[in-house]
Amino acid sequence: MGLGRTALEGHDLSLAWRDFQGSVPSNRTSGEDAYTEARFDLSFGYDWDDNHDSRGYRIKDVLVQVTLEQGKMWSVKSGQTAALLRHEQGHYDIVALLARDLFEELTGWDASNPPKRFRKGTDVKDSAERISRSYHRLSAYLAGSSSTDGVYDKQTNHGQDAKTQEKWDTALAGARTNGTPLMKALAPLGVAPPH
Repeated sequence: MGLGRTALEGHDLSLAWRDFQGSVPSNRTSGEDAYTEARFDLSFGYDWDDNHDSRGYRIKDVLVQVTLEQGKMWSVKSGQTAALLRHEQGHYDIVALLARDLFEELTGWDASNPPKRFRKGTDVKDSAERISRSYHRLSAYLAGSSSTDGVYDKQTNHGQDAKTQEKWDTALAGARTNGTPLMKALAPLGVAPPH
């Protein structure tokens, strides 16, 4: 049961105002001039590994795809500033970096010592799906949704707190450049996983 390839796709985009193709909602919160929505999807394959030292089912192929939901993204024309676009880039970066961390975790199972193996195919499937769900919950917690502010918007006041925004920008850029897991990069900002 394989995909035939292992890849991480759509994780390195730079947003532009043309990406914001949705209509501005009539019930938007005052002061909110843009909304970014991105998601990541996981597909994977697994097979039986008959290696005598590590027999069992293993992840064979991992495909994680990050997608911008451009039809749900919107911006107020008069509010389209470079600072706001950087803030919106942060929303995307959170999702993209968590997708990368998910990809790294699952592809790392085979390289771990000992390699991660499972007795049944359903066990490897359940474990990968459970981890994917935890990354999705973390994404919603950090980046928020159309109806709920995440930690990012709460701490930066939707990008209005320039000093805190700069700290987030630095942490996100560092995570991207250095390959640091996102939660580790955000720890100095006082960001911890939800309980």
